[in-house]
Amino acid sequence: MKYLAFVGTEGAQPEDALEYMRREWPAYQEELDRRGGWRLGRELNHPPAQVTVRVRDGQTLVTDGPFAETKEFVAGFDLFDAADLAEAIEVESGSPVVRFCPFEIRSFDGVVLAPGVSAFAEGDDSSGIPYLLSAWAEADPVPGLDEQAVLAEYEVWRQDLQGRGVFILGGALAGPETAKTLRLSDGGLRTSDGPFLDIDAFIAGIDVIRASDRQEAVNLAATHPLARYHAIEVEQFHTE
Repeated sequence: MKYLAFVGTEGAQPEDALEYMRREWPAYQEELDRRGGWRLGRELNHPPAQVTVRVRDGQTLVTDGPFAETKEFVAGFDLFDAADLAEAIEVESGSPVVRFCPFEIRSFDGVVLAPGVSAFAEGDDSSGIPYLLSAWAEADPVPGLDEQAVLAEYEVWRQDLQGRGVFILGGALAGPETAKTLRLSDGGLRTSDGPFLDIDAFIAGIDVIRASDRQEAVNLAATHPLARYHAIEVEQFHTE
């Protein structure tokens, strides 16, 4: 099965955090190689510069800033194979990053991977700037939301972007009730139920696309079927 781990942040990091992660990463990578299985991870820009897109009554509404107005935010993600949730937790628990950042783990077994995912995983952005489109569910139920019809629209939307060569990966995530969050607490690693952000809304799915600039990414987000019912947060991945 495939799992997604959102890497979060909760304020300023200790001065030695980056040095520690760089020092410990080779041993962790060696363990990942020993285990085998497919894996990718990418970091988002820091500091973040998100915009949030909604479409209401046919009008595109764009606001600066993240959807969730909290000091915490998603700083990147890992996407990987694991036999089950227990193994997924075990794999991510060994990351040196989890010592400083909470990890929210959810099943992503329905994710669609386009041919360009390998280049994205390797940091090859010669075909365009990668952006994360996070679909935030704001209310349940949403008036007028026909989930099956929207899923069918999403499939058409994804296939269109894939045909244009700008879709990298995406799909719906397992619900927030299935989420497990890893966090260092009182000197030890703790696992808790639910997302790492303690708010009513949650990320229902993600898509990774390529665009020439942020405006094009916003335009693509505005065509996402869920933009009419919820909100799509647009954020650029870190590029060299």
